[in-house]
Amino acid sequence: MPASLDLLTWAVLSGMAVAAGLTLVLVGSARRTPRLSDALSALDAAPPRPVGVADLGGSDEWDARLGRWAYTHAHLPVSDGTWRRLQLSGRGVGEFLAEKLILAVSGAAAPQLAAAVASLLGVRLAMVPVGASLLLAAAGYLWPTLRLRRGEHATHEQARHAILTLFDLVTLERLANQSAIAALESAAGLSDALVFRRIRQVADRARLEQRAPWSDLRALADELSLPEISDLCDVLQLDEQGAALAGSLRARVKELRGADLLREKTRAQRAAESMTVWMVIPSLVLGVLLIAPPLLKLGGTG
Repeated sequence: MPASLDLLTWAVLSGMAVAAGLTLVLVGSARRTPRLSDALSALDAAPPRPVGVADLGGSDEWDARLGRWAYTHAHLPVSDGTWRRLQLSGRGVGEFLAEKLILAVSGAAAPQLAAAVASLLGVRLAMVPVGASLLLAAAGYLWPTLRLRRGEHATHEQARHAILTLFDLVTLERLANQSAIAALESAAGLSDALVFRRIRQVADRARLEQRAPWSDLRALADELSLPEISDLCDVLQLDEQGAALAGSLRARVKELRGADLLREKTRAQRAAESMTVWMVIPSLVLGVLLIAPPLLKLGGTG
């Protein structure tokens, strides 16, 4: 390809990219009248989830500031599932979005850097495809989300085990003649685990507002997808009816641990069954090796 034609191709592609960008900016900045059905649906919808500094990441590092700016100004989307996984893992949205942006920029610049290094070494490469940069940028942007999803099960199991430990601590506090709310607050203050901190924050906010924390704790259970917190609230609310909570707490945590043990046994059985497939393959190969010579001999003599 001649050099003039190559330069003309790049100039045309650059002009098309700039024109497309300007068109998208103009279309996005134009004011449009919303449809009446959309406006009524927005009024009937639940209020958006409040976002605090702790959710965005309280660190003052440059990457955390970049992620906070990307969320508040660039409005990068964060799904509800990602919110829940970040809450369970104890990470802020700022650090998460900063990692996505850094990996995306690194992926986009990797082919160009490779071409620059090759030219410095005296190796002339063909035109670096723009598709490779776009593909690597997309892979870098999606990788933190995929890694977060892959570690969701382990994080969720740790949170569930922390809740079961909280059951035992609340039972001990209850045996010390404390009220249900006081027992919950005292038990939640005994550890700095993520679930303990979130329950402690909810209980402290409810105490400052001079109301019971049960509704907020159930909202926290829905947010973190931990129904065990709702079970704890159901048992502790029996204190308002004068019921004995220690026996109920012990019975409920025994049921939850039994269900957790059953899940682990089912998972172990599924893993063992998946391993049997790979154990059968060597036997099949050995059987084929033993049967093949006689079959070949019979076929040759026939």
